[in-house]
Amino acid sequence: MSTRAGSLVFATAFANSLLGGAALSNGLGLWDWTAVALLFGIGGLIVFMLWPYHQYTFRFDPEELLDQYVDGDRPTTMSAMRRALALRIKADMAGNWRIIQRLQVALQIALLFLLLDILAWLLAIAGI
Repeated sequence: MSTRAGSLVFATAFANSLLGGAALSNGLGLWDWTAVALLFGIGGLIVFMLWPYHQYTFRFDPEELLDQYVDGDRPTTMSAMRRALALRIKADMAGNWRIIQRLQVALQIALLFLLLDILAWLLAIAGI
């Protein structure tokens, strides 16, 4: 997701510098303000996508594993330990998927905003 957000930063900067300069040469109009508002919307979504998330779960603490499965009152069998770890991995995947889905929706909205932003700049250049 970070790579895609970086690509979106580049595309947004390129489109706005290319079209924005031409559109703003004849003053500020409705489409110019619309494009600037969309630019701020894209920026906010990019910040949301790049904000560090510490809620991802995909690692095991070795000390916790030893306490739980080996050093406890009753050591666990290998098959029971594998089953418990597989279930934990599945739960972690489900938790991570919710975060990934939110980031994916933010990326899709930002891409839509980019298209609308380009359209707004083109309409501003055309003087409509």
